Amino acid sequence: MTRKSKNSNDTGKAAKKTPSRAESAASSDDRTPEQRFGDSIRTSAQRETVEAFVVAFVLALLFRAFVAEAFVIPTGSMAPTLMGAHKDVDCQQCDHRFQIGASKERRGPYQDDTVVAGICPNCRYINNLDLAENSDATTFNGDRILVSKFAYTLSEPERWDVIVFKFPGNPKQNYIKRLVGLPNETISVFHGDVYAAPTDEPTSDVILRKPADKLLAMRHHVYDTDQQSDLLIKSGYPSRIQPWRENTSAPPEDSWTIDRSQDGLVASVEPKNETETHWLRYFHRWPTDIEWNTAAKGGPLNTVAPYSSRLITDFYAYDCYITVPSRDVYETTPSNARWAGKPPLNPDYQSGGPLAQFGGDARFGERGFADDGLHWVGDLIVESEVTASSQCKELTLELIEAGIQYQCRIDLTNGNAQLAILDGDQSLQFTGTDGKQTASVQGSSGARAGETFSVRFSNCDDQLLLWVGDALVEFEGPTTFDARAFHDDGGAYPHYQAGVHPMDAAPVGIAVRGGPATVDRVKIDRDKYYVATDNSSFGIFDYDMNELYQLAQQNISFRDIQDVMARPELWEQFPVWQTRRKVTFRLEENQFFPMGDNSPESLDARCWAGTKLGARLPDRFRDQAYAFADASYVPRDLLVGKALMVFWPHPWNSPVPFTPNFDRFRFIR
Repeated sequence: MTRKSKNSNDTGKAAKKTPSRAESAASSDDRTPEQRFGDSIRTSAQRETVEAFVVAFVLALLFRAFVAEAFVIPTGSMAPTLMGAHKDVDCQQCDHRFQIGASKERRGPYQDDTVVAGICPNCRYINNLDLAENSDATTFNGDRILVSKFAYTLSEPERWDVIVFKFPGNPKQNYIKRLVGLPNETISVFHGDVYAAPTDEPTSDVILRKPADKLLAMRHHVYDTDQQSDLLIKSGYPSRIQPWRENTSAPPEDSWTIDRSQDGLVASVEPKNETETHWLRYFHRWPTDIEWNTAAKGGPLNTVAPYSSRLITDFYAYDCYITVPSRDVYETTPSNARWAGKPPLNPDYQSGGPLAQFGGDARFGERGFADDGLHWVGDLIVESEVTASSQCKELTLELIEAGIQYQCRIDLTNGNAQLAILDGDQSLQFTGTDGKQTASVQGSSGARAGETFSVRFSNCDDQLLLWVGDALVEFEGPTTFDARAFHDDGGAYPHYQAGVHPMDAAPVGIAVRGGPATVDRVKIDRDKYYVATDNSSFGIFDYDMNELYQLAQQNISFRDIQDVMARPELWEQFPVWQTRRKVTFRLEENQFFPMGDNSPESLDARCWAGTKLGARLPDRFRDQAYAFADASYVPRDLLVGKALMVFWPHPWNSPVPFTPNFDRFRFIR
């Protein structure tokens, strides 16, 4: 008997096979095999793209957490090295390009104050901003920087690094400053310089000297002859660079000839006597507001004394923003919300107009007197372009500080450079790290007669440095010294000898001997001045005002101090120099001491002790804040990393929007 198949029907026909889900899908899919294969490839690619984005996102988080992170600088405490919120300005008179701070506009939920002007550090002209028509007068965010979080895992933090750390008074907040003091050091700030000693030997302190590259990166602009005001030239305002001869009170007529134009300054000399040295000197001054107005009306300024001068100070263009209440500029107070636009301008506001329109509302800087600095700066840098004829025998560069002449003499017949320190007719000593002393040192500069060359000479941090071209000249002996040993009588104040030698009233000199020469440019910079303070409650300044009152027997204001700095005949008897403070900070193991480059406006380790910010923090942070509330240091555990570079800085007067300012793309030094 024949057995029927289990799947057959009664008619004996073969049973139909039930198709699988995949077979059903395939039978309903009218695509060709090639199309199905292509679609599968595309699906795989889409999946891989999504996976790649997920992996990239995870890697970015890991990179941010452990390797590097981007930050935006919020304030100007590191200016001009790193800019906080700021405005870009091209001086309307001399074309000098500079930035002024605008962080004050960003404080709080509303913009209570508006920056309407800034002072040029080169010619000191007040540049009123056209907020209505000039898009470049807008407020830009701070610099974007990249910070390496891995740097201090492999190596120790180094002095002068720019570091990011958690603020000890508020661990939620990141700070950025320059590392100055290292563990187990006693740090002292005095006369603008920083000294360090081992913690167990605090009396053996030595000045902290910046490496040459750091020195140039941290310098501040004083004056550049390439940036001239056509208005001042036409009005007869005397050049700041003047021919000079000892025991004279007016420029000699048989020496250098000064030719100025908007393209710059050219000084030339053709000596009649090859043995005489012909000097150029820099006299630090600028027109008053009245003189600027006189020149603007076509009046003459040729009655200004060519040898009139004042002290070079710690003036910061970034700090000399001029603000007015926002109600003077806008119809309503602007909001600082992220996407909030600006309200309409006040119809009474003259955009770009004079400050007189605001009555007495205009304020110079944070404390109202930032139109000049408050502290005399004697550490200077001069550079120049020199063309020496084949007959020229010698080039001399001189920087004067506290009446001491720091000189570099270059023998143009063989390029030999000699450094010397003079106190009148007396030669003072260089002192090496081994304690050995010498009265002069020599090196080969490469500068020769019959050539054009650039030269730079600096007296900063008790060390003389010389560059010819971009090359740092090496000397056969020490170029360092201890200036404190030169002033045992307390003479570390600016000196002036009326009718004999201007000394600190003309602290930069350039001289030639032997033959014709031309100087095409003179640029002067100053070193950073660190203010000696341990309390910012009443401002950041060097002076003990109570002691100054006792010595002067009258109240002395900051304006009084600035006024005396413009009167050389009062320098020696003015008691303010005796009241400059020395502050000291002791560091233990794993403790670091950072300070901001913008010393008068930086709330750094000098000012932290006693802040007690923990009282305003959530409970989970309060104990940590109180642990360091009386500390003037950053513990190692709060170091975040090392600032590496400025990236994608905003454009400056660029015709193409969103393009970066490539000139400011740079590594941070």
